[in-house]
Amino acid sequence: MADRTGRDSGVESDRGPSARRDLLSRPFPAVATSTPLERLESVQALCAWAEQEAEDAIAWYLADKRLKRQGSRIIRGLMIVLATTGTVIPLVGAATESGIQSWGYVFLAAAAGCKGFDHFFGLSTAWMRDIAAAQALRGELNEFRLAWSAELLRGVAEEPEQSVIQRRMALIGGLVGAVRRHLDAETADWNAEFRAGLQQLQEQTAVPGQRNTGTGAGEVMGMGR
Repeated sequence: MADRTGRDSGVESDRGPSARRDLLSRPFPAVATSTPLERLESVQALCAWAEQEAEDAIAWYLADKRLKRQGSRIIRGLMIVLATTGTVIPLVGAATESGIQSWGYVFLAAAAGCKGFDHFFGLSTAWMRDIAAAQALRGELNEFRLAWSAELLRGVAEEPEQSVIQRRMALIGGLVGAVRRHLDAETADWNAEFRAGLQQLQEQTAVPGQRNTGTGAGEVMGMGR
């Protein structure tokens, strides 16, 4: 699954901050099956790989959250300043008779533009989704680690090797599947929000005569080609 950032299922955090824009899967570990010891070591390597995949996803969401939160705060702060300025300017102009009242509309229009920018690009909602996704993934990872620890504390000396491997592989598969479901769900939410914002933009920019017939801006542009 590749979404808006080209991410797959893990972030290459070892490559530094410059690589954090893409969430990519780590190399799959080699599996050795010659001896019972090698097989158990391979299962342990798969466990470490699955844990790191989850950790990478959590790190990606937390890094993305910081960027989105900063952008959202800047846009909202700018919107407040512009809206306040646009409200005060007409009052100052009326009191001083300086004729600057019309500038108030310019600042109010700029404030509305900031609000539209935030709504269309989903900065405020995106970082909240990032927080929710990171917390959900952390919960899945902690649950897996508890189950894995309980598995290691079991006495398996007299248990068939295949039973132990199958049980542990089921735990690993459960974690990998949980991470995938959360990534897919968050990507689907982002896609739905983006499409809704794009549809709203098309409706707002539609030609007045075409709006009643359900023809959006994209269709009008397509007719003119």
